[in-house]
Amino acid sequence: MADWTPPTKDRVEGYFKELNNWGRWGHDDQRGTANLITPAKRAQAAALVRSGRTVSLARDLGPQPAIMYNVTFPSNRERADVVLDRFDLVYHGFTVTHIDALCHVGWDGEIFNGRSFKDSLTAAGATWCPIDAYFDGITSRGVLLDVAAGRKEGYVDVGQPVTPKELDATAARAGVRVEPGDVVVVRNGDEAFRTAHPEWVPRVSPHPGMNIACLEWFREKDIAAIAWDMMDERPVSYPGFAMSTHLAIPFLGLVLVDNSYPERLAKACAEEGRHEFMFTATPIRLVGSTGAPAHPIAVF
Repeated sequence: MADWTPPTKDRVEGYFKELNNWGRWGHDDQRGTANLITPAKRAQAAALVRSGRTVSLARDLGPQPAIMYNVTFPSNRERADVVLDRFDLVYHGFTVTHIDALCHVGWDGEIFNGRSFKDSLTAAGATWCPIDAYFDGITSRGVLLDVAAGRKEGYVDVGQPVTPKELDATAARAGVRVEPGDVVVVRNGDEAFRTAHPEWVPRVSPHPGMNIACLEWFREKDIAAIAWDMMDERPVSYPGFAMSTHLAIPFLGLVLVDNSYPERLAKACAEEGRHEFMFTATPIRLVGSTGAPAHPIAVF
């Protein structure tokens, strides 16, 4: 937003100490901000279920980006025919809806709670902060912040990142208050952006997304997770930072539900007349993994 002043480089450099959640839930904790989702918080989320409507927040998966094989077997069960599918996919990136484990991103050689990034990763899987910590699912109050709806283009564009002030303005426009332990679903208009910019190439082109200062907002609001359709602004406007908001993983221990698809949710919120709901997402049980495909669901 035009009237927003970016933080100084010195302030950004101080994020590691200022925003750090290491030791907050014990130095052996591997769940990070998921600890903010207490039984009482889940009960609060369950109380939001009124109409019983469910909405998927996952992207469609087809032959691409996955490699899909169909294998048809000759019928040998009387008149029954059988077909099996095999999918090979890399879920980290910009297409598959997935949850990041806290071992996925490190900072200066360390991951959440001060373990060595290098020593925590083996060919057999991660030994510290793998996705296993979330096998029971992430269930909490969810709120939709439709940033794209407030942009004249209908999406967040390159060089115009989402800011903390804009997140507050979006919440006010929706009439919701972000509370500790919430899962915040941010719609940045990824689908509209890609339609408007067919030349855009992930990891190659500059990326639209969230400014690194949003780390301050995540910590201030004490959210449990963010589910978003765009990710980090790239390049980061501060030297020495290859990532921006993904640094919430090693700094805050924040749960990230990457590549969510909030288009259906935005429509449902308008029809239901509210921007809060029960949110639930469960990763596939890939033991020792740095993340896992997941299927987030909103329940009204």
